[in-house]
Amino acid sequence: MNVLVERNVECTLRDGTILRVNLYRPTQEGSYPVLLTRLPYGKDTPYAYSMFDPVAMASNGYLVAIQDCRGRFSSDGQFGGYAQEFEDGYDAVQWAASLPGSNGQVGMFGASYYGFTQWAAAALRPPALKAILPFFTYDDPWNGAAVRQGAFEWGKTAYWYLGSMAPNEWIRQHLAGGVDPAEWRRLFADFDLLGEKGYWQLPLTEFEPLKERELLPGFFAQFEHPEYDDFWKRLSILHRDEGMDVPSLNVGGWYDIFLQGTIDNYMRMKKRGVVTQLTIGPWSHINRSGFVGEINYGFAANAALLDLKEDMTRLHLRWFDSMLKGKSTGIEEDGPVKIFVMGENRWRIHPEWPLPETEFTPFYFHSAGEAKTSVGDGRLSREVPGNERTDDFLYDPADPVPTVGGNLLMAPEFQPGPRDQTTVEERPDVLVYTSDPLLMDMEVTGPVRAVLWVSTSAEDTDFVVRLTDVHPDGRSIPLCDGIVRMSLRDPNVRTTLQPGEVYRVEVDCWATSNVFFRGHRIRVHVTSSCFPRWNRNLNTGQSNEKSARYTVAEQVVYHDSVRPSHIVLPLVPRS
Repeated sequence: MNVLVERNVECTLRDGTILRVNLYRPTQEGSYPVLLTRLPYGKDTPYAYSMFDPVAMASNGYLVAIQDCRGRFSSDGQFGGYAQEFEDGYDAVQWAASLPGSNGQVGMFGASYYGFTQWAAAALRPPALKAILPFFTYDDPWNGAAVRQGAFEWGKTAYWYLGSMAPNEWIRQHLAGGVDPAEWRRLFADFDLLGEKGYWQLPLTEFEPLKERELLPGFFAQFEHPEYDDFWKRLSILHRDEGMDVPSLNVGGWYDIFLQGTIDNYMRMKKRGVVTQLTIGPWSHINRSGFVGEINYGFAANAALLDLKEDMTRLHLRWFDSMLKGKSTGIEEDGPVKIFVMGENRWRIHPEWPLPETEFTPFYFHSAGEAKTSVGDGRLSREVPGNERTDDFLYDPADPVPTVGGNLLMAPEFQPGPRDQTTVEERPDVLVYTSDPLLMDMEVTGPVRAVLWVSTSAEDTDFVVRLTDVHPDGRSIPLCDGIVRMSLRDPNVRTTLQPGEVYRVEVDCWATSNVFFRGHRIRVHVTSSCFPRWNRNLNTGQSNEKSARYTVAEQVVYHDSVRPSHIVLPLVPRS
């Protein structure tokens, strides 16, 4: 089937703002479903074609509409961030349904921000929206998009605003008066220096690359809302999705910045009885190949030929053919949950998440008080601790533990995924608890959380927990991690700590799926920073959004019979 491409087709929103669309339509007369995506990265850039080939989809009987969001690239209006995408998304869906040649049914697709635009539209329940296929998408800004258990996602936020959003915003701001090439180069020079200089700036409200150019006020608006208030709730799917009944195929990555949001979106829809599926590969946010971080997971892990069966275009075609055309495509036979199990490096299908056979098992911390570094005496086992000494370390915000791998989207110096942690484990401000070499293979698949008993000399501080797989050659490969800002253990109320008081706190480490092979060891880190991924806690009770004063904190981790700090691992029995 031949395909006609129409560029800059106008879509008028309820307030009169015009958004522009590239439209791919079959030349053969008839009525077809519409596949719509709405992105802020440019409908004429490679981002627009990263999910599938629009020509191939159109030739298979779809209208494909790729739209610039309000205030971005060819579309009119002022960009207002995530909050604008709810009503704009509703209007765009209904507009797409009314296109000449449309049969009135609309599906949506896209990743990251343009995965969110799908959920934002679906939250307002436009009648024409019948199915979505979001990749790597958050559900709530305090679930890893902007904040993680109270800690600000500084690495991702500064990178995204400065590298992805600022250039087009700056051009639009200066187009009428002419673009100064020197100033244009200086903007990118600031981006190039983000890892070396920009991330270290304090306070964050003085972030020069955006402040001096008066760009993207939404960046600075975040700092005015240190608690989980209505500002954040209006950006959330959680508080708008009542009654949402749109079928969804949710795709995520074990090292994606929005992993937990992707899982939670699936879980809510399943609980509601809506048709939904979940697929998770070993991917990071911008890497869907079979080689992620420092690990080669094999070609079957590559989304270009998923499980050696289909590419992304074929996956989208099967989903939308089933949901929008009622065809039997075998998509239901894929099962509700399809996950890539790292270590043994193969795909598996399961009926639900977490896996029904999961045994949530605590692994306790042990030491004689010298668990600092990987050569310390920290041990990890299923044995409940007895009368053991505490472990302590100093956390200095001027010398934070550096970010090495993990669920990242940051400046190029900070590459995501499974990256060896041995340099991190040499630091005296990192407690390391390691199991004995395993006598048989052990699978960990599901949500991971840590329970800590801690005290501090500070009025506020952070604790970070990380799970790693220690290979026989000594490499310590991260699987998942989490952070808690002690003053925001309850995200609705900021509290001041009492120095020396012991607190029980849970750290959500999100989820993973990995087989620890015989001879490998299970390892847990406990520290107080992972910078610049998460902004540094200054230990003063003041936020570094508005303050630059800091102090060194004395941190204590307890592991005895009364205060048995541990990590809870989701063990899956092996046949």
